[in-house]
Amino acid sequence: MKIIAFTGAGISKSAGIPTFEEREGIKEKLSVEFKNSHPKEFQQIMENLRKTVEGKEPTKAHKALADLQIPVITMNVDGLHQKAGSRVVFEIHGSCRDNNVVLYGQDILHKIDVMNLIIQTARKAKSENEKAVFLVIGTSMQTAFANLLVWIAEDEGMEVHYINENADEEVPKFLKQYAFLPQE
Repeated sequence: MKIIAFTGAGISKSAGIPTFEEREGIKEKLSVEFKNSHPKEFQQIMENLRKTVEGKEPTKAHKALADLQIPVITMNVDGLHQKAGSRVVFEIHGSCRDNNVVLYGQDILHKIDVMNLIIQTARKAKSENEKAVFLVIGTSMQTAFANLLVWIAEDEGMEVHYINENADEEVPKFLKQYAFLPQE
């Protein structure tokens, strides 16, 4: 079985990192336009974002993906996938660690790489007569690019599974069932 994980803020919620939907007004302020028109307030927002993720630990869901070294495409900027031990992580919105968070109005990172990862994984699974799964975790699917990735996965014949609630319990359970992990 071939699995790719696509993660959003919901996977990091139990680590104590609130989603943007839970932070009133922040989404609108993470834009190129706001950065240019309110540079001091923008810098404070970015500093608060860094402080929010600083010292947070990976969740059970992050660790389950890392244990199997499942490639991860993430919209998160918190670095918890890498901290959990995942080696293949595409941070399409950048990272707080590197101070390179992608703002609304900027191109996402690794666009071609993640589309190719999905296509190549699906085609390799097909050629090896294996199942391919695109596992969507903790995302509201409110961006065009997120929907494009799901469309590519479906178009390439991957099964798409969504886990948007209780990721800490549901991701390990899903992986035990689909990746044949040993039961605890």
